[in-house]
Amino acid sequence: MNLPGECRVYWADPADEQPWHQELLSEGERARRESLRRPEDRARQTVAAALLRLLAGRHLGERPAAVRVERACTTCAVPHGRPTVPGGPDVSVSHSGDRIAVVLSLAGPVGVDVEQAQSQRDILGVARLALSEAELAAAAPLDQDGFYTYWTRKESVLKATGDGLRVAMTKIEVSAPAQAPRLHRFDGRPEVVEAARMFTLAPGAGYQGALTVLGTPSAVTEHDAAELLRHQGEGL
Repeated sequence: MNLPGECRVYWADPADEQPWHQELLSEGERARRESLRRPEDRARQTVAAALLRLLAGRHLGERPAAVRVERACTTCAVPHGRPTVPGGPDVSVSHSGDRIAVVLSLAGPVGVDVEQAQSQRDILGVARLALSEAELAAAAPLDQDGFYTYWTRKESVLKATGDGLRVAMTKIEVSAPAQAPRLHRFDGRPEVVEAARMFTLAPGAGYQGALTVLGTPSAVTEHDAAELLRHQGEGL
């Protein structure tokens, strides 16, 4: 990544997991992996953490295993906050189902979210917990794809700011699913509305993805990380 202001999104699959990926995990990440019961959850967590270090290491010119990733939480001592790479680019990670997204940004703080669209018995009931009345009206009648478009856009904003789900989604408003992504409102945070640039991603059929950058990227590109994950076992 050499272009000033560039933002790159890398897509991976839990099936890309290799045995040597575990060698890249920190002690805390290994503990987190062991706490997960389902093999697919362990694979998602491992591939995401390994890919982040591979990409950051390539950018910094360091061995991936030497890349320090901090996940400090602003409200507690548990290391589960937004990942940061000291001295490196802004980063963000998301995974759902068979899709894993890792983003490196040279344009400013970044947030990515990918969600596997799952049928909901009462999607309107769930939406009322996350959407404002204006958003519900703009998307009526709200279908599954529309709901997940709203959700990924909002979560990408909250990940870019570092707030996560500690801030209620109803405190922000984004554009309707049929419209280009844009942040319209963030209660008490007009500077975020001014800075945010939002993008729709292409994670594949059955998924929705969104990206928010608190800055103006010169380019946003999407890449397949499978080759990198399969053939970078040397020089850890």
